[in-house]
Amino acid sequence: PTTALDVIVQAQILEEIKSIQAELNLGILFISHDISVVADVCDHIGVMYAGQLIEYGHRQAVFESPGHPYTRELVGAHQALMGAQRRPQTAPGSAPDLVNPPPGCRFCGRCPAGNGTCREERPRWQALSADHKIFCCQSDPSG
Repeated sequence: PTTALDVIVQAQILEEIKSIQAELNLGILFISHDISVVADVCDHIGVMYAGQLIEYGHRQAVFESPGHPYTRELVGAHQALMGAQRRPQTAPGSAPDLVNPPPGCRFCGRCPAGNGTCREERPRWQALSADHKIFCCQSDPSG
């Protein structure tokens, strides 16, 4: 609902959404490519890559301790834009073919921790805490 709006109107729309949510005690599914908006609006965050949910958790856990390598890149880019004067790191390569997705992890070709197992083995959900989990082949995806 905030695409192509200037920041003042965007802030007004987001405040209105939060006000309606609180007033009516609603749950809202908010889909966005703007991680700054997600950080402001959402209590829980689901991160998707190539059409697949790869990380889910409470906002604080996802931003303070991102577990999936792709989420770490997103959070790092957000932090670089919001303060630290450094160039965001980007993954090499490109997204997989979604018509014929690879048999293993969809992020494997871009992942610093990716290996042969990731190319063939379907990822599995791994709990990082009670309400924070990642979809990954690696037992330690930090590399």
